[in-house]
Amino acid sequence: MPAIADWSPVDLLPGVWTGLLGAWLATALRRWFDPVPGRVLAVFTAVLLILFGPVLFGGKVLLPLDGLRGEPPFEHLPPTEPHGNFLQGDLIQLVTPSLAAVRAAWADGRWPLWNAQVGAGMPLLADPQAQAFQPLALLGAPLPLVRAAGVTAALRVLVALVFGFLWMRRQGLSEAPALAGSLAYGLGGFLLLWLGWPIANTAALLPLVLYGAARCDDPGGRRDGLLLAVGVLALLLGGHPETIAYALGLVLLFLLDKVRRRPAGLRNALLVRAGIAFVVAGVVAAPALLPAAVYVPKTLRAARLHVSSSTGSLAQSWLPIAAPNAYGNSRFVEYWGFSNTNEDASGFVGTAALLAALLAVGARRRFPQEGLALGIAVLCLLLITPFPGGSRRLLLPLSLCLCYLGACTLERFRMGEIRRRSLLIVAAGLALVIAWGYLAHPHPADPDRMAIFRFGWLRWQLRFLSLATLLLVMAVSWQRRGRTLAATGVAAAITAELLLIHGPANPPMPRRLAFPVNGPIEFLQQKLGKNPPRGPRYRMAALGEALPPNLASLYGLTDARIYNPMAPQSYVETTAPVTVAWKGEQPEWGHPDDPLYSRMGVRYLLAAPDAVLPLTRVYADRDASVWELPGARPRLFLPAGQIAIPRLEDSWITARIDLRRRQRLASSLYQDGGWRLLVEGRPRPTATDPGSFLTARLPVGSWRVDFLYRPSAFLWGCVLAALGLTLGAAAFVPRPSHKTFRNTAFPSPGA
Repeated sequence: MPAIADWSPVDLLPGVWTGLLGAWLATALRRWFDPVPGRVLAVFTAVLLILFGPVLFGGKVLLPLDGLRGEPPFEHLPPTEPHGNFLQGDLIQLVTPSLAAVRAAWADGRWPLWNAQVGAGMPLLADPQAQAFQPLALLGAPLPLVRAAGVTAALRVLVALVFGFLWMRRQGLSEAPALAGSLAYGLGGFLLLWLGWPIANTAALLPLVLYGAARCDDPGGRRDGLLLAVGVLALLLGGHPETIAYALGLVLLFLLDKVRRRPAGLRNALLVRAGIAFVVAGVVAAPALLPAAVYVPKTLRAARLHVSSSTGSLAQSWLPIAAPNAYGNSRFVEYWGFSNTNEDASGFVGTAALLAALLAVGARRRFPQEGLALGIAVLCLLLITPFPGGSRRLLLPLSLCLCYLGACTLERFRMGEIRRRSLLIVAAGLALVIAWGYLAHPHPADPDRMAIFRFGWLRWQLRFLSLATLLLVMAVSWQRRGRTLAATGVAAAITAELLLIHGPANPPMPRRLAFPVNGPIEFLQQKLGKNPPRGPRYRMAALGEALPPNLASLYGLTDARIYNPMAPQSYVETTAPVTVAWKGEQPEWGHPDDPLYSRMGVRYLLAAPDAVLPLTRVYADRDASVWELPGARPRLFLPAGQIAIPRLEDSWITARIDLRRRQRLASSLYQDGGWRLLVEGRPRPTATDPGSFLTARLPVGSWRVDFLYRPSAFLWGCVLAALGLTLGAAAFVPRPSHKTFRNTAFPSPGA
């Protein structure tokens, strides 16, 4: 494999593109909405450079490519320093392949309806994790896939920071407290720990929707309603239904509270403006929402919902909000908490921010909707318990409310309303909780395991807590200008701590690991790529833990396995005879002599280099071995008769068939109800065989047969989206005045 240069001017493009998008956002806000001060933008820019500088300008890749090592055919890849985050395996095995399928569809001028590269095919648009219409993902499309990951991550953090700041300013807070609150949220655990997953879209876009709702509270123009509609639309297309529901619930609570507080004569205007925005957003998102609503109940995740999760203690549930490393850290492969670091510690927003939020509990005077935020925080805290019905995803609204409560405390402090005694009592209590968390919860089997790491973080958190407390105590007697500087210092402490603790969760990787092609991969590409005679009509698979499912699609190969919680449950059941184990939701296949492989169109199996199988070995080296299966079926086949397939696209297959007797056309295509059959342009009914594969009975004769994937939910969604766009244009596009019309279109005779 040829060496890749460490750096070239092309590596500047992700940073330049992100900078242009950020500049456009700042300009648009300054012209049409609320401006972000230049000094605040400078802080946000510095934060983004610290987090993503090597990715945006240094040629690194923000994907956990180090995770490719360990299994065939990538066992001999050299390690990286720092090593990758093993928790992020989904980003290269699930998220990136889905994004690649979406990109390929858009590049070919097709709707991203069907993913033919995995399993027997599966819906693509109906899979929320594919993010087919998500703006934050699509904005990275001008760049190659591996570079776009860094751009999307930077945009997520930027959107959270900017609109978190603007929303808190709209709530009546001054610049320094709003800056502190936005930094605590935008650099908090929920966004940075889940940064590469679709769930991060929800965290990034929630402040935008809250800001749009706050803008709608003012009597004004149509653009405020349009902003809210765009924000809700982007949120609905986020890709993680559970957190989207929680985020929308939070926004509705804040919005209804505003309605309740408005005078009776102004309530209707706010309700109408916000209601139209929500309706327009929901209807325009229908082409993605309706197919997902129909398909998701048929998936592996839906079938496993009844499986009870493990239970833990209240300490394991709540303690990571204050002491995120008390139970070790999954980043370093040692964790003994409730689930893993991402799940448990995503509610951590900084020690200083937590101190300020706790001080808000006993406040005498509250800022707009601060009491509501406190109530939501308490409710979320109760519902994240490890008992049945609890959900760790509620850490998203909890973290936002904690950041807002902390910002309100800093605003009260800036106005001289905080008492030194209450500050010292709360700080001492929080210090005791943090110390108890790190000292009283060692590894149950080996107390010395991760001791240096845990005690180190105990000292770091106590330092940041002491710094924030000292700044606030000293500034109690200062003038307002000094108290503002102290609040700015607390914001700096929050930023430093969160960058220190959450920054390493997303280590940049060298570009040389961006899906390298070695001998076994190159052999399979030659045999099963898009152009050779035998492909892409046939599939491949891998045995055991070799070549994780979905990863093959990034090499232009079609893998009969699927790793996806949205995998069709009926296909999972069909492939049960060859599934020998499950690694979470990732299947491991065996039984290479099972005839099901040939039925599914699998022509080649990839295995360990020293594997011994009852098949013909056609390739072997130190990385892996490849074995050929006899009698593999193409995508469409007949028991008897001639068939030619001139068109084989993801969602459109054309065949020429010559039948001398009436028989059934069989396939290795998964049928979820969206495949439609046309014989000489006329629709005919389809069926499924005893498994989950599409079949159809055809009459005698020579026919042109077309299989089109056109789910009815998508077609109805397009109709609704057209109606929604019409409603949005009527509600949000200003009508030209008669004066303008006369002066421009029909000038007066004397002109």
